[in-house]
Amino acid sequence: MEGTSEVTAVREALDAGRLTVPDPETGFHHAMYAVCPHDGAHAPVRRVVRGSRGAITQVTALCPQCGAEMATAPEELHLR
Repeated sequence: MEGTSEVTAVREALDAGRLTVPDPETGFHHAMYAVCPHDGAHAPVRRVVRGSRGAITQVTALCPQCGAEMATAPEELHLR
């Protein structure tokens, strides 16, 4: 999943209150991650804020290498 389709899939999952996107062919759930701006490491989601309808409105990722926390926009999230 790349480019615009990846962004669309991430937005739809967040709107549905999910942190994974299932692959329709295999059933594998692709987890979301951000790329750390300090060292380029893949930073998994650490914390979320949910809206009144259960949609995820804010995602915070934590870099496993440098320990930096980053609030990320849907466009900055990627799928494993």
